Amino acid sequence: MDDSIDYIYFSIPYVVIPNSFYIINYTNNELYVLQSAVTTVYTFPVGNYTAQSFMTVFKSLLPVAFVIALGQNSNIFTITHTTTTFSLLTESTIDAIMGFSGTLAAVGLTLTCPRVCNFLPLPRICIRSPDLAHSFISATTDGNDVVLAVPNNAKLNGQIVYNNTSNMKTLFKLENLNSFYVSLTDDDGNPINFNGISSFFTFQFDIHRRSLAKPLPFNKLVSFINSQSTLEPANT
Repeated sequence: MDDSIDYIYFSIPYVVIPNSFYIINYTNNELYVLQSAVTTVYTFPVGNYTAQSFMTVFKSLLPVAFVIALGQNSNIFTITHTTTTFSLLTESTIDAIMGFSGTLAAVGLTLTCPRVCNFLPLPRICIRSPDLAHSFISATTDGNDVVLAVPNNAKLNGQIVYNNTSNMKTLFKLENLNSFYVSLTDDDGNPINFNGISSFFTFQFDIHRRSLAKPLPFNKLVSFINSQSTLEPANT
């Protein structure tokens, strides 16, 4: 550790992230359906969906006896089976997309999701670094290693651009740092697949050193030493 260092701040001045990730991906594309004591898992292909395109894929994956409809004004899915009751199970990872959570049982042959469907992209991207974070930004389930949450302000297939216009900086508390790990995730800590498109970001470390007395120039230092060596010893 350099003893002349008083403190160090780190910051992220600039970030460019591609809005190239899919709304439905490998972390949220499974629907668990319980019917007649049998659980079936339906896996939706990854990609970007609208409510209408989702219903088309739903009808192609599930048996023909399942019917799905979207409320014209409510934007809520209603699912019906023509002959047998059923439940959507809590193990489903596509629940937030469809508008439910936990296990949801049909009433009779019909099930209506309690919330609107959500085909919006991620609202923000979390930049995480366990070595640098100090629990000052929160995420849905795990924010202990988040150093910056970047709002998604871009159109689909556009660029999410962040500039640290407020000059936000964080105190660096480690004794030393040889390397550090960085990941980009959603709020739940799931890594984001940008489908081969690169992200760019800058980490900046501002080192503040204490003021030290300026040494004498070399010629004056030599003169001072010589003058001390020629002084006569004091009388006793």
